Amino acid sequence: MGSSPLLQVKELSVHFRTDRGIVRAVERASFDVQRGETVCIVGESGSGKSVTSLSIMGLLPKGIGEIKEGEILLNGENLVQKTNKEMRRLRGNDISMIFQEPMTSLNPVYTIGDQIAESFRYHQGIGKRAALERAIESLRRVGIPLPEERAFQYPHQLSGGMRQRVMIAMALTCNPELLIADEPTTALDVTIQAQVLEMMKELKEAFNMSILFITHDLGVVADMADRVVVMYAGIVVEEARVEEIFQRPLHPYTLGLLEAMPSLNSRGKRLRTIQGTLPNPLQKPNGCRFHPRCPFATDKCRLEEPSLENVGSDERKVACWHYDQLEEVI
Repeated sequence: MGSSPLLQVKELSVHFRTDRGIVRAVERASFDVQRGETVCIVGESGSGKSVTSLSIMGLLPKGIGEIKEGEILLNGENLVQKTNKEMRRLRGNDISMIFQEPMTSLNPVYTIGDQIAESFRYHQGIGKRAALERAIESLRRVGIPLPEERAFQYPHQLSGGMRQRVMIAMALTCNPELLIADEPTTALDVTIQAQVLEMMKELKEAFNMSILFITHDLGVVADMADRVVVMYAGIVVEEARVEEIFQRPLHPYTLGLLEAMPSLNSRGKRLRTIQGTLPNPLQKPNGCRFHPRCPFATDKCRLEEPSLENVGSDERKVACWHYDQLEEVI
């Protein structure tokens, strides 16, 4: 891995205007993605994972979502300061994104081949025929059988797994340095999911690509991640290498996510759950965000918000007043 990170997110805060007031969707989020590394952002729905990824891509809904403060550095360049035109040049070229549901991202009235070829023509300025040939090669690269035929089919003619492979082919057309994958396997059955994840790992190795993987599935995290960033109610509460997260979680929320994960040993047993629900985004609790659901909470947790601090090394961070108690429990 290179000495300077490919992606640096620094103190990112994102607000949304709603009829009921300002929603602070992400607050002071910071993390890095090194070159050739896969970082997974994990957390429940509503924790700020997807908003973070859309902020990096410059795809927040106009007039509603806004980056209030912070920096997003890609190769040292601050994406927050770039114009829409500059971001369009970067998207698909240096940085690409795969979305959760391919049917909402693929245009139903254009063939698969035309949609992939468009990216080649826009970013590389090549002719229509050459672009289509490259599109067919892209389909072959992601393991789609008979790519010469599939290129002339429409999205509705392909299965869910095939459509997701098409989305990956589109995202990789220009060999981006960073691929953001937002829950890309959620809508797929387990067998297809495993195939898609394996393919993403192979492509990452082949092109020395970095991946920022957004998920709520800890099984996917175990399979894909080098490092893990845990988000809760808009803030980063823990960061560590993947093996440390599973062997020695330091935040009670991370522990709760792990305990709620089904395993072979849990067959026939009732799964443990995290009590309560995510806080109302318009009324975040004082002190630690997680204290209303936390079995370790004290008065200090209810009054003072802990900041994300290093524990032992630069790669190990946690925002918890009582993480040392957690170490004794595990």
